[in-house]
Amino acid sequence: MPKLDNIFRKLDRASAKAAALSDNITAFCRDHPITLDAQLREGRLGVNLVCQMEGMIAPLSEWSVELGEIVYSLRSALDNLIYVCAQKVSDPPPRPKDLQFPIIQDARQYENAVRNIVPQLPVGIAELLEKVQPYQRSRPEVEGSPEHDPLVLLNWISNHDKHRMPVPFLVPPKEIQFTQMCEFASDADAAANVPPDVLVHAGPLSHGNTMLEYRTKHPVTRISGQFTIIAHVVFETHLGTREVSEAIGQLTWYTKLVVDEFSKTIG
Repeated sequence: MPKLDNIFRKLDRASAKAAALSDNITAFCRDHPITLDAQLREGRLGVNLVCQMEGMIAPLSEWSVELGEIVYSLRSALDNLIYVCAQKVSDPPPRPKDLQFPIIQDARQYENAVRNIVPQLPVGIAELLEKVQPYQRSRPEVEGSPEHDPLVLLNWISNHDKHRMPVPFLVPPKEIQFTQMCEFASDADAAANVPPDVLVHAGPLSHGNTMLEYRTKHPVTRISGQFTIIAHVVFETHLGTREVSEAIGQLTWYTKLVVDEFSKTIG
């Protein structure tokens, strides 16, 4: 259907932008490893690893704009889809301003949300629209939960981007390989500090922030080794932090999956 071709073109552009953004983030983090300066704690009772990021400028604002553009394309593609479906009943639809793709987490809100939409749609499309709603995940036979549905994340970012743009930020990697870097006065002191007492700070990275604390029961006599990490780029969502690359990959894939299903029904 020619009118659906324009929607698929929009999805393809969103996918291309998502891949480019993911590649840019990966390249930046790879090319800008963060050095961790080992500093003795008070009384020499352990070591802090402190971020050294002086002069490093991550293009966080640029990534935020690109994230918003990708989500806008995906969200508008879904709204365009509903309009195209309504055209199968009447062209132009009688109430075009009411046509949008609803994303509902609570079944009790659905009927009210679609009361001006469903009457303008073909019966099969109206049934499919209800089947893909996030609230369907409340049913025991459906995988996942409503709040984790990709459409909910898409809608959350879209609304957030309109009012206060979600800004990505750098965090440490999910897993940090900690290598013994301290020497003690005796083997007995060293044995008394195994396993190591380590505290990792998972918040935003910035120059001078302590990323890891290694606390000991006995004084450290010498520090050895060099430590670097590759940062991850995340942003805050309604369910906590998500990696930008992982999130946009999921959103582009799932939105196209939804559009594909509607295209099969509408013919």
